[in-house]
Amino acid sequence: MATTSNPLASANLKKSPKLDAIRFLAAVWVLMYHFRPPEFKELIPHRLAFLGNALWSGSTALFAGPAAVIVFFVISGYCIHNAYQRDVSLKPINYYGSRFVRIGLPLVILLCLVQPLPTGQNYLESVLWSLYCEMVYYAVYPLLRARFRYIGEMIVGSAIVAGAMVAVVRLVGHPACHGCVYETYGVPGTALLYAAGWISGCLIAETQRDTTQFNVRGAYSPFTMIISRGLDLSTRFLARHLVALRATVVMAGAAIMILLSGSNLKPAFVPIVTPDITLPLFQFLAAIWIATETATPSEASVWTKLAALGAWSYSLYLCHKMALALLEMTQFDSTSRFAWFVQVALAFVISYAFYRMIERPSHLVSQRLRKYTSDAPPAPAA
Repeated sequence: MATTSNPLASANLKKSPKLDAIRFLAAVWVLMYHFRPPEFKELIPHRLAFLGNALWSGSTALFAGPAAVIVFFVISGYCIHNAYQRDVSLKPINYYGSRFVRIGLPLVILLCLVQPLPTGQNYLESVLWSLYCEMVYYAVYPLLRARFRYIGEMIVGSAIVAGAMVAVVRLVGHPACHGCVYETYGVPGTALLYAAGWISGCLIAETQRDTTQFNVRGAYSPFTMIISRGLDLSTRFLARHLVALRATVVMAGAAIMILLSGSNLKPAFVPIVTPDITLPLFQFLAAIWIATETATPSEASVWTKLAALGAWSYSLYLCHKMALALLEMTQFDSTSRFAWFVQVALAFVISYAFYRMIERPSHLVSQRLRKYTSDAPPAPAA
């Protein structure tokens, strides 16, 4: 970052309400991706069936769930480092207890709840891979944090190693399927694939905490300083074009879906490009976007309203497919015209109830564990 303070930066150690708002939107994106859009052609007059098909195809591409998960990873890295960067040292018991209670306790309880459901475990599998990656990042954070002088090298190094891994698998390996990332690379490989995005979130928090730190000669490696200055310059420029940047992020996510598909939205001459190639590239765009959003004051009231919903975005992400599992146990007709709306409404109800009864108490326990560390900042909601 530049050696002078950034006038765009919000309060350095105060989490922007935009983060919770963006997490809620990302969780909705994942829900829409898993539930698929409604059959628009069944909701409009028959003579406009072509419009319904177009709306369905466009919506299928628009709501790119995997890209939304990458946004979650960047925000997670930002929130973790934003909370712990002031601690001179981390107490391992308090740190790991707080982090894994925050994410793990709701997960364990949900696993118990879905066991009686015939398809509950299958539905939960679709979100577990990202939580496993989060646990890997939480586990290695104290080790990375001690070497943040070289955080630029960490980002680029992890991206290069991940790229080499993908090249080997695609050229001489045996991928599970074209679009299968977790199934192909397992937990360690998938975590490595998206590690650059998570560490970039940490870098964003590091650069925003105290810009005078970057005046200290030798505090960061020359390579880290170059990346930091580049991030600062892009943030300053893009802060004046936020609407265009947001549209670019959404369209990039849609492009990822289109490149993976064989639909008529993609020209026939364009080959299938798998997400283990597109998502690692997307994570850098996501990091630039989050850096710009967090460095730009949140003046619009819509961010505050969405932030309130974002408090239970983890529950929405974790529980939304329980609605499908529960409905399958009834006589519910999933092919009816309004089935999609019932499924989505039930998903929101279940997720909010889970937040009130399970996630929120788990968060309070996590905060109490954090308080045992002297001079600790408030626990993040990541």
